[in-house]
Amino acid sequence: MPLTSNTAGQMYALTVFTPVMAHRLDNLQTFLDGLPPESSPLQQLEMVHFARWVIVPDFVSATSQPQPEHLPSPYLLFSATFDGSLDAFLDDLCDKLASEAETIWGCCTGAPAPARGAALKAYLKHNQIQTGLFFAAYPDATVSTVKRALETREKTIAFATRAQGLELPALREAFLREFAP
Repeated sequence: MPLTSNTAGQMYALTVFTPVMAHRLDNLQTFLDGLPPESSPLQQLEMVHFARWVIVPDFVSATSQPQPEHLPSPYLLFSATFDGSLDAFLDDLCDKLASEAETIWGCCTGAPAPARGAALKAYLKHNQIQTGLFFAAYPDATVSTVKRALETREKTIAFATRAQGLELPALREAFLREFAP
């Protein structure tokens, strides 16, 4: 993978900023609001560490700005951090989330109709913004590595809770039963 401001180790940070058609804004907001946080469709993408969609209605002007800036329309911000290459991620997104992606980016100006497959992938790449600063605490840790570490953590906490008060020989035996390969 070539080194860019979008990469940290084996991780890639994607930022896509697409204008939303005014007459489709309510539909998009309703759809995004209706996505259940506990079972986001983004969970289907196994390489994703973090991803989200956010509607940006306008820039917020700071009093220190010489002049306020405004967006010509609301924009959809899509941000994702994932393992591997941009092309592999976009292929996965366009395949596994075809219906959701069509509903979401179908509300955006310039999106292909239908907003699917290779045409959607090209649209997302066209609207990609280079990441100015990308920090990953563990840039070489894949999603599967992180999940295994979290499982080990939970297993260790559960063991520590159960093993409280055990005498040393019993503690050693219980530990080996639980964690020995």
